[in-house]
Amino acid sequence: MKKRIPSILDSLVKNREESRYGRMIYAAMILLLILSARLFWMQVVEGNYYKEEADGNRIRHLPQQAARGVMYDRNGVIMAGSRPAYSVIMPVERKKNTLSDEELDRLAALLKVKPEDIKKKIDDNKLAFGAIYLANDVGIDVATQIEEKKDDFPGIEIEVNPLRVYPLGAAGAQVLGYVGEAGPDDRDAEGNPYKTATLVGRSGLERQYNKFLEGKNGSKTVEVNASGQPVRYVEGTPAVSGNNVRLTLDANLQKAAEDAMETQVRTLAHSGVFPTGASAVAIDPNTGAVLAMASWPSYDPNHFSKGITADEWNKIINNKNHPMQNRTIAAMYPPGSLFKVITGSAALEAKVTTPEERIFDSGKHWLVDKRNSEGEAFGWINFYEAVEKSDNVYFYEMGRRLGIDRISAMAGEYGLGKPTGIDLAGEAEGNVASEEYKRKVFKQDWYLGETMDAAIGQSFTLTTPIQMAMVYSSIANGGFRYKPYLVNRIDKLDGSPLKIYSPEKLGTLPVSKATLDDLHQALRLVMTKNGTGGALFANYPIAMAGKSGTAETNGLDNGWFVAYGPFDKPEIVVLCMFEHSGFGSESAAPVVKQIMNAYFHLGDYAPGKNKDEKKDKNGGNH
Repeated sequence: MKKRIPSILDSLVKNREESRYGRMIYAAMILLLILSARLFWMQVVEGNYYKEEADGNRIRHLPQQAARGVMYDRNGVIMAGSRPAYSVIMPVERKKNTLSDEELDRLAALLKVKPEDIKKKIDDNKLAFGAIYLANDVGIDVATQIEEKKDDFPGIEIEVNPLRVYPLGAAGAQVLGYVGEAGPDDRDAEGNPYKTATLVGRSGLERQYNKFLEGKNGSKTVEVNASGQPVRYVEGTPAVSGNNVRLTLDANLQKAAEDAMETQVRTLAHSGVFPTGASAVAIDPNTGAVLAMASWPSYDPNHFSKGITADEWNKIINNKNHPMQNRTIAAMYPPGSLFKVITGSAALEAKVTTPEERIFDSGKHWLVDKRNSEGEAFGWINFYEAVEKSDNVYFYEMGRRLGIDRISAMAGEYGLGKPTGIDLAGEAEGNVASEEYKRKVFKQDWYLGETMDAAIGQSFTLTTPIQMAMVYSSIANGGFRYKPYLVNRIDKLDGSPLKIYSPEKLGTLPVSKATLDDLHQALRLVMTKNGTGGALFANYPIAMAGKSGTAETNGLDNGWFVAYGPFDKPEIVVLCMFEHSGFGSESAAPVVKQIMNAYFHLGDYAPGKNKDEKKDKNGGNH
C-alpha cells in the first residue's frame, strides 16, 4: 500500500506537467497562426498600402505643370505669356505628415506669410496626386535656403514652373483676364475634374479660350535619400504646352487707350470732376475685329499669377469703382445723343421728313416742354445741322412724328437690346425703350413725352459701349452689321493653324444708301468748325466723322464720344464713355483723339517721336 501511494503521486505530477506542456504548445501554435495570419494580411492583403508607405519616405511624385499658350496681339507682340519661376510645393502624399507648429512658423517667416495661410492651403487641398502650391515666384534666396536646409523644412520641395505673366500690366486686364489654381468645381476640356494642380482661366479671354490655352500637365517620379535629396530619376511624362492664340488687339493701341484714359481722369480731377469709371473701344468696321478695349479703373492680373495676397485682393474688391468690371461689354448706360442716328434713320426711311426740311427751334418743343441743353435755340434747322449741333428739339419732333414703335424697331435693327455676341463672357443685353416694356415692368401707360425722351437716347433705353460702337461701325461700313471678335487664330504647337476665325456678318441695316449717305454727311459736319466735335477735330489732318453725346443718369451726366475715319474710306471706329463727367465733347473726346493719333501715328505717336519727351508731356509714365 505504501508503495502504491508514491506511484499515484508521480503519475498525477507527470500528467499535470504533460498538460501544461500541451497548453503551452497549443498557445504557441495559436500565436504562430495569429502571427502568420497577420503577416499574410500585411504582405498580401495590405501589401500595396505598406509599400506605398515605405515608398512615401523614398519616392516623390512631382507634377510638371504645363505652360499655358501665349496670347499674341495682331502684330506678334506678347500680351500674355509665361516665364520660369521657383515654386514652393508640398507633394500631396506628404500631406499626412503634417508640419509641426515650429516648422510651420519657420516656413511662414521665410515666405513672409501667415502660418495659418499655409496651413489652410494644405488642409483645403483635395487632390489625390500632384503637389500643393504654397508659394509661387519666390526669389532665389528662398529657394536656396529650402534646398540647403531640408531638415528645417521636411516635405517641402522647390520646383521650377511656368508663371503666367502679362507684360502690359493693367492694360487690357479685363479683356485678357487672369488665371488661378483649379478648384474642385472646375472641369477640363473633357468635362472631368482636374487631378493635379492646374492653372485655369478665371475671366476674360483666359477663361473663354481656356480649353485651347491650357496644356497637358506632366509628372516626374524621383527617388530621394533620408535627407530628402534626389538620388535618381525613376520615370515621368513630359508636360505639353497649350495652344497659342493670335488676337485682333493691337498692343500699342491698347496701351494708348489705357494711357489716354488715365491722363484724362487726372485732367478732369484737376477741374473738380471725378469720374467713377470709363471705357474705350476701337473696332475695324469692315470686319468687326476689336483693335483695343479698355476699362478704367483696372487691376494688374500678374498679382493673381503669383498668388494674390489678402491686402491686394481687398484693395480690388473694396474699390467702389469696380476695377474688375469690363465696362465696355457689361456696363449699361443711356446712349444720349449717340442714339440720334437711329432716330434719324427711322425718320428718313419712314419719310416723315427729308434731310432738307427745316424745323424752327426756339429752344423748346412747342407741344411738350422739352428743351435743349443749357437753353440753346438754333432757329430754323435741318437734319444735317441738327446732327452737327446735336439739337434736341429737332429730334423731339422726329420722335413725335415717328411714334415709339418705329423708333424701337429701328433700334432693334441696329442691334440694340441684345448682346453683340462678342467672344467674352458677361456681356449685357441692354434695353430698348418701348410701350410694351413700360407696361410689362411698371404697369403704366406710355406718354408722348417719353417718346421724345427715347428719340434722344434717354427714357428706358440702355446700351453698352460695345453696342454703340457697333452701331457706328454699321454706318461707317455702308450698312453691314458684324459680330465683334477678339481672336483671329489658334495655332497648334508646330505653328500651323488649329482654328481660324473669320469676320461674321450678322445682317444688313434696312436703311437705303441715300439715308446712309445723309448720315455720313451729317456726322462729318459734327467734326468741323461749328460741330460739337470741332474743337478737337476741325483741323485734324485726317477727315473724320463722329458724334458727341451726354446722357443723364440719376442726376449725373455721362459723356460719350465716337469717331470714325478716314471719312472717305473708314478703317477704324473709336468710342469712349466717361461716367459722371459732363459733356462728352469735353470728357470723352480727348481720349478718342489720342487713340486716333496712336492708330494713324500722329502727334506723340508719330514715328521717331522721342519717347522721353512723350513721357514728360503726358505727366509721367502711366
